[in-house]
Amino acid sequence: MPSIADREAAVDSVALPEYQTACEPFVVLKQHVDLEVNFRDKSISGVSTIHFFLNNPDLDEVSFDARQCDIDIDDITVDGFRTTASFHDPYDLMEYPPQWQLGAGQHHVIRKRMQPLAPERRPDVPIKEREKQLLGCVPADRSLRVSLRPEGKLEDESRRPLKIKTVRMDKDDPNDEKSGIKISIPFRSKNIRDGLHFVGVEEGDSRYPHVYTRHSIEPGTPSCIFPCVDDPGSRHPWKVSIKCPRTLGDAFERPATTQPPLSVNGSRKRKFGDEPSLPAFPLMDQEDKMMEMTVVCSGNLTGEQIDPKDDKKKTMTFECQNSGAQHIAFAIGPFEHIDLWSEFRTEEADEKLGANAAKIHAYCLPGRAEEVRHSCAPIVSAADYFAPEFGRYPFESYKVCFVEDMIPDTVAATSMSLCSTRLLYPEDIIDPDIEVTRKLVHALASQYLGVHIVPNQRSDSWLVIGMQWFMTDLYMRSLCGNNWYKFHLKTMADKLIESDVNRPSLHDLGEHLHIGDFELEFMALKAPLVLFILDQRMSKIPGSTGVVRVISNIVSAANISNLDPTVTSLAAAEFRRSCEKKSQYRPDELWDQWVYSAGCPKLLIKQKFNKKNLNVDIGIIQTQGTEPKSKSINKSEFWREYQEEIHNVYAAEVPKLFTGPFTVRIHEADGTPYEHYQLITEKDKTGTTLAIAYNTKYKRLKRTKKAVAAAANNTDKHDVQEDDVVYFNMLGDVLTTAKDVENWGLQEWSEQVQIQMDQESYEWIRFDCNFEWVCETITDMPGYMYLAQLQQDRDVVAHQDAMLFFKRGKRHGVAATIETRTVMDKRYFHGIRIMAVEDLAKQADPDLNYIGLAQLILSFRHFFCYRMLGKAGNVTYPPRPNDFQDKAQYAVQSAIPGAIARTRERGRCSKNGRNFLLDLLLFNDNSENEYSDQFYIAKLLEALTTSLIPEKQEGEGTLLSNLKMDVDEDREFKNFIEKTLEEIEKYRRMDEWTSSYQNIWTLTAMDCKTRLMKERVIPIKPTEFMAYLQDGNLDLVRIKAFECLVELGMLSRTPVLKFLLSCMSTDKSPFVRDRLFKIFCKGIAAIAFGENKASQPEPEVEVDDSGLIIEQGELEIQQRKLDAVRKEDINQSLHALKEELKGNTELQMAIWQAVESPIIGLREKRQILELCSAMFEPDDTLLVTVKYPRYWTCTRDAPVNAGTSIVPSSKPGPKRLMVHFAQHYRTKPKFEKVLTPPPPLPVLEVVKPQETKKIKLSSRPSFSGPASFNGPSSSYGNSSSFGNPSLGGSYLSRPSSRQPTPAPAPTPIQVPSQASVPTQAKIQVQAQVPAQAQAPVPVAATAIVAPLVRKDSISVTMPRPAAPTPAPATPAAPAAPTSDSIAVQSVARLSTPLIGTPPPLARASSQQLNGSSVKPAEKRPKPAKKRKSDENDNLDRPKKISKSHSGGVRPGANGRPSKVVTVPFRSWHKLSENIRRRLGSGSGHSRTSASSSTIVATPTAKRIVATSDPSSSPAVAASPASNSQYGLGAGAPSSGFKQRKPLPSSAPRDPLAPVPPPTTNGVSVSAPIATAPSPAPSMAKDPPRKVIKLKLKSSSMSSFSQGSPR
Repeated sequence: MPSIADREAAVDSVALPEYQTACEPFVVLKQHVDLEVNFRDKSISGVSTIHFFLNNPDLDEVSFDARQCDIDIDDITVDGFRTTASFHDPYDLMEYPPQWQLGAGQHHVIRKRMQPLAPERRPDVPIKEREKQLLGCVPADRSLRVSLRPEGKLEDESRRPLKIKTVRMDKDDPNDEKSGIKISIPFRSKNIRDGLHFVGVEEGDSRYPHVYTRHSIEPGTPSCIFPCVDDPGSRHPWKVSIKCPRTLGDAFERPATTQPPLSVNGSRKRKFGDEPSLPAFPLMDQEDKMMEMTVVCSGNLTGEQIDPKDDKKKTMTFECQNSGAQHIAFAIGPFEHIDLWSEFRTEEADEKLGANAAKIHAYCLPGRAEEVRHSCAPIVSAADYFAPEFGRYPFESYKVCFVEDMIPDTVAATSMSLCSTRLLYPEDIIDPDIEVTRKLVHALASQYLGVHIVPNQRSDSWLVIGMQWFMTDLYMRSLCGNNWYKFHLKTMADKLIESDVNRPSLHDLGEHLHIGDFELEFMALKAPLVLFILDQRMSKIPGSTGVVRVISNIVSAANISNLDPTVTSLAAAEFRRSCEKKSQYRPDELWDQWVYSAGCPKLLIKQKFNKKNLNVDIGIIQTQGTEPKSKSINKSEFWREYQEEIHNVYAAEVPKLFTGPFTVRIHEADGTPYEHYQLITEKDKTGTTLAIAYNTKYKRLKRTKKAVAAAANNTDKHDVQEDDVVYFNMLGDVLTTAKDVENWGLQEWSEQVQIQMDQESYEWIRFDCNFEWVCETITDMPGYMYLAQLQQDRDVVAHQDAMLFFKRGKRHGVAATIETRTVMDKRYFHGIRIMAVEDLAKQADPDLNYIGLAQLILSFRHFFCYRMLGKAGNVTYPPRPNDFQDKAQYAVQSAIPGAIARTRERGRCSKNGRNFLLDLLLFNDNSENEYSDQFYIAKLLEALTTSLIPEKQEGEGTLLSNLKMDVDEDREFKNFIEKTLEEIEKYRRMDEWTSSYQNIWTLTAMDCKTRLMKERVIPIKPTEFMAYLQDGNLDLVRIKAFECLVELGMLSRTPVLKFLLSCMSTDKSPFVRDRLFKIFCKGIAAIAFGENKASQPEPEVEVDDSGLIIEQGELEIQQRKLDAVRKEDINQSLHALKEELKGNTELQMAIWQAVESPIIGLREKRQILELCSAMFEPDDTLLVTVKYPRYWTCTRDAPVNAGTSIVPSSKPGPKRLMVHFAQHYRTKPKFEKVLTPPPPLPVLEVVKPQETKKIKLSSRPSFSGPASFNGPSSSYGNSSSFGNPSLGGSYLSRPSSRQPTPAPAPTPIQVPSQASVPTQAKIQVQAQVPAQAQAPVPVAATAIVAPLVRKDSISVTMPRPAAPTPAPATPAAPAAPTSDSIAVQSVARLSTPLIGTPPPLARASSQQLNGSSVKPAEKRPKPAKKRKSDENDNLDRPKKISKSHSGGVRPGANGRPSKVVTVPFRSWHKLSENIRRRLGSGSGHSRTSASSSTIVATPTAKRIVATSDPSSSPAVAASPASNSQYGLGAGAPSSGFKQRKPLPSSAPRDPLAPVPPPTTNGVSVSAPIATAPSPAPSMAKDPPRKVIKLKLKSSSMSSFSQGSPR
């Protein structure tokens, strides 16, 4: 772990350019703000004038902060000259464009859009470093940029030179306005979300209208009120002038310019069609309208005057010195003024304090002055305590203003504090007095540290906050006593030990205070404790004055030099050095372990008396690093864990060894305490062993024996008196008579324990008796030593440690006796007595004969009941009338009923205990009491509710319905439940008529019913809470009603969910919105932890055939493990939450409406969006709505004469022309872009040569089946081989048996690439496919060759495009043939001499053949769809694949170029029979060739001149339609050509012979056999086709194609 010096060196080594980049090179000297507040419009306007000087004379532009306002950039002036400026409102980022249609799934889109508004983006520049380096200030947004060198407004006006006077640091007044530049910025607010809050101006709000400023830790809130430099480190003088209405009636009076005009009869009655006038809300009587409006603002009031232009307005001016923008606050309303300092400070105290006496004022709404006097009386006493102890109050006066709807209880500003009216309480209420007093005193202490003295950096915030609460608790010690102070610190320390697990350090926590108020609460808990143990360690040094004197010196120095930033800012390093100078104590180890680290030490201590050396051996082992790091997360911590997870708040390292001074106090046998100052150092890594010398010479003697012996021997009288005082004044020495022991069932130590006690060498040992550690201590001391510590030690912390030991221990009769005597002894601090009362409920055990319950009842009867003897001799104990004069006794009286209610006998509270509690409520008498018993009755109702809840609820339904009336015990319990419900309902109704303090009875009644419903004692009735959700109820009541509904699992009900989210986002009170958000987070946490299963259906119970229910034990165990993991890991909780809420559209719609609310502020919107990210997975889709363009049309009427009348006139009047304009939306393009296809290619009439054919031969073997080529493919599909008698023969021998194939619709024309456009009509021979080709090339993506006009030719094989399919890992099964063409075996070499080829004919598409034009392709080729005729035929058809090459030469099977031969073949009749026979049957070699090569013959066509643009070449996509139109296939009735007949040579020898699959280079290729179905009846009348026979002499020719003759 780095040392303190290393940490400071790391901080000092921060590069200066980083600070210079973050800072603007100017310093604000002074700011003057003129404001005008409009209550009716809820707006604010004015001018902000900023005086500043430049650190950089060459600066041309300065930046300021402004939010949620409109700035007139044309009227911004620099030293009186208009200038140019630019402004963008950062709050516009909270809204998204209206074209975006977003939902809860797009939460990340808005979060990213709002990222510039994140508070962590502000750089943290130390204040002291700014003063040293003249760095300037750090604006938060820089949203307003003003030019310092503007162009002149007039043409002949030259550019104004900038005059800058450098400010000398040694001047008497560095804030002189003449030495800087003045910029005036006019502004007006818009849609106020943050910064200001108006109360009582809405319709239906009956509260007194007032407005006040809102504040936050994060920057940006001050700039929501007026333009400024929103930087906590920029502190300068202020002058604030506020114009407001004079009276409450003037605030809502409509201006004369907006009043409707008078009618003829002098009335302002609205006519039909006029807009309704604004209501004159709120409704007020004449007395309320005359109330004077008051402005309470930071600083001192320097002037008040009536507005010369409007006598219904007034202006009040305030001035203050050295304040930041975030500490400027004001409130405007009909406030009553209470002069506290004159009412509660005596003349003697005023003379004693002299100039240090602070003037304290209080302001409140009408009717609450008495509550303010009672609640704020301790503030004057606290100010008088702080002045001599810490220094003079830094301002001239202190103002406390109480307003409505505040989220925090107090907010500190310069010389004033805004406080919530929830803190006020009347004189007869005594329960919240200590808590409220501590909060109000803390607000006063914040004026010293927090407002006047600010932290140097955010990481130094812990020191300022810790000093605030340290000063507060010191005053509370003077007010409540030393016992209260120590008990309070010990309670806080125990709470810190429990909560400081996986938390950041105090140093790191300052960077994350903006995340939520939970971080500030944790800092307020730990920081004062760290300062307290620092004070305890410093006080042990001789001559040291502790932390108090260090704070006093800091405050005094700041009061002397209140304008020096280096003095009015506090750094932790300087404070540590000051402590070292004052006390000579080096707190380095304390800083390392308590400031830069986290966690608290946990000490396991073992003690033993060493008789040999007469030492007390103490072994200390620290176990804080050995416990498991996982901690169960409860519902209230879910939101904090999630926030720390997404904001990267990491847990700090826990030291394995805490070091420092450690004091041990041993009370030896003679009763004398001996303190031993020990030290735990880093050397004791495995454990600390302390050997403490024993001082008593002889063995331990009983004190009774010592006293008797001393009296008998006539020893020193002083010694005897000392022993007697210690013995007889021992605490807890009550109920010691034999009668009391018998009546109360008390039990003493056994004889064995007594013997053991006599053998001990010391009474007890106190570890860390000076409270120098905040630690958990577990020792092996026996119980009788803790009893001696409880009874004989005078320290309340020692008593508290003893009670914690008994609380951790098991049930025991002696422990019950000890706790009973503690309760009965009034000399104990009331907090210790309450701890004993709470632990006595544990002693109500059957093994102890339920002694704890009896002792609790006896204790209450002893203090608070009469003992009355009846006529029949029976004794009753009616309660006494309430008397709350003794607050300690009142605290014990309020605690005993709750402990009685927690006792259990056979799973339920006993009958005696329940009846006792009910009697206390029924016979409660407060007639003679000076104070109210409302809180006491509320505690009795809570105790009765607790007594109704059993330990375990079995069976289904409610407890009330399951009780059996034929059982006496159940019948009595049911009657008691009904009586309790009646009492709860009675006080709830009483609260409606006679309102209790903050409706405490209504809140208690709702809480009691919620607990009973949740524990299934009574049925769930949500309607009982829905009635309290109306707006007219108290805010605390509405919040409690929502909390009850969420606790009952009603969040799964859509109406409740929508209403909760609606109120959470639209309620006018920010306090209500904040509390409802926390309640909603608890409900979401219950879903994440699996507690709320209302929205999920129950799993079905598995039952076997015999009716036996099978228990799924393993699943249940796994579910329990999953639930446990959910509560330990936040990531698992979030994952489970998203799974639970997946598909919940109702929740998504409702929460997105909350996000879009125009009322919520920046922080609230960010929190809801972060909650959306926890509930829903991000959705990256974005739906955008585009508006149709608009256009106008103009029409006119026929012109008419304006002077047309019935009487004819000689002179016609002027003509009048009426023009009508209409607006329309353009839903179609104005100019539609039409693609004009190129003209169709002309069909050239060519004289057909007599029997001239063109043949292209290739020796490459053919391939049937799926294949892929390394190059562009042709338009043909997979070729089918039919040369083999077993393949093609069977197919060609039965043409009449094949069903006709219907012709599908023609496919769109596709434009082939240039490489695939043929230059002439050829007979194409398929190349051999490489063996590694497995996947077929999609035909739609290949280049298509346009078909030719049909002439006499050999049959043309037109492919059918097939959809692209993935390449199979193994050879695919035979596919059904998709081509209707006929193929015969080709020859490898021709013996016929080559003859010249006639010119090729132009190719024409099928559309051209049918008389249609060719359209160019506009889209990419699509995969061809499967033919309907092939869907259910279950036939594997061979496919043809042809490859096209742009070079004109295609590679052969061996990689060499193949030859293209064109011959005019005429001698068909000269072919010998031998050749024809071999062509028909063939040899084995020919069969092999047939499976690997195919000759495709195409008709000759005239050559078409191809253009250079490949897209201009017409082409037709090969499809089944083209095959049918060309007559390729037996079934093509729609074709205009004659249908072809099969060649005679293609008849098979053995149609039933098995067909082996053809192979190509080792790759199996499928070429299945298909039996053609019988022809359709429509084919019977087809004309006969001409048979063409081909005679080739080459023996290697294996196949040929047959054309369709004309």
